[in-house]
Amino acid sequence: MIVVDSLRKSFPISYGIIPNIKYRGRIPRREVLHGISLTVKTGELFGLLGPNGAGKTTLLKLLCTLTTPDGGTITVDGIDAAKNPIAVKRRIGLCSSEERSFYFRLTARENLEFFGSLAGLSGDALRKRIEHVAEVVDLTDSLETKFSGFSSGMRQRLTMARAMLADAPILYLDEPTRAVDPVHAEEMRRLIREELVDRQGKTVILATNLLDEAWALCDRLAIMRRGTIAALGPPKELDASYARLLKYQIIVDKSDESLLQRVRAVPGVTTVVTSDVPNGVNVEVEIEPTSDRSITELLRAVSDNGIVVRSFTYDEPRPMEVFTDITQAGGNDE
Repeated sequence: MIVVDSLRKSFPISYGIIPNIKYRGRIPRREVLHGISLTVKTGELFGLLGPNGAGKTTLLKLLCTLTTPDGGTITVDGIDAAKNPIAVKRRIGLCSSEERSFYFRLTARENLEFFGSLAGLSGDALRKRIEHVAEVVDLTDSLETKFSGFSSGMRQRLTMARAMLADAPILYLDEPTRAVDPVHAEEMRRLIREELVDRQGKTVILATNLLDEAWALCDRLAIMRRGTIAALGPPKELDASYARLLKYQIIVDKSDESLLQRVRAVPGVTTVVTSDVPNGVNVEVEIEPTSDRSITELLRAVSDNGIVVRSFTYDEPRPMEVFTDITQAGGNDE
């Protein structure tokens, strides 16, 4: 379990000698995390989302003990990350989007041997793990290729292989499918959800800008905005809580002006659009999520006067709509 409590982090507004002279050694600082608190359960796939500048990267670096907070605590499986960062590092694997963390003149195998040795692996155990993780990300045939000869997608897959090398119980994945071709990206998503989380029971924090990916894979999502958690919960709950309008597709056997008037009279209805379909008329309705009674009244309105309702379908909100509503509440990010 990962517990983050009241986490704060700030950075100087500028670096160098001149700012030090200008501010007499007391350079003003800009706070990028404002008291972040969250809990990630063991065996959970937890999504971390937010617009650029929201604080996702800073939070990940703090979770990985790559930097220290100004205040607050991080506890990983009962271990205080500030007091015992080495013990925390032993429990995590990081898939970073930073290519410069590899050695360009070394082959993929040599890079994995180096990072595996840092994780305490050696001999046959290291060799077997390299073969295994390379097979999982479909890089077996490229292990003897220098990293400089890898495409962007291959480099990202090698980063995923490195994260899995030590078989850590906790994985931090920073845009693991970035620049990866669609086939391998889908394979990596299945690997994360079905193998690493569902079968092996690993705890995974996934930071991504691909909203459909996050909504499809994650058990819960934290959406960040300006250094705070703007929304937290399962994707379905976020859909229900933050959707501005509910959308329904209603297919009826026929339509007339009286039907449209009855639908428009239902409390909360904002839009009514009709279109012909092979088995009748489709009535597309947008309605404010005021109460369940409005839906009952909507169904009654379309079924009056002998109208036959052939189907009544709810259109789930698109992730982009929910994400935009959450992150732009109160104004745009700077």
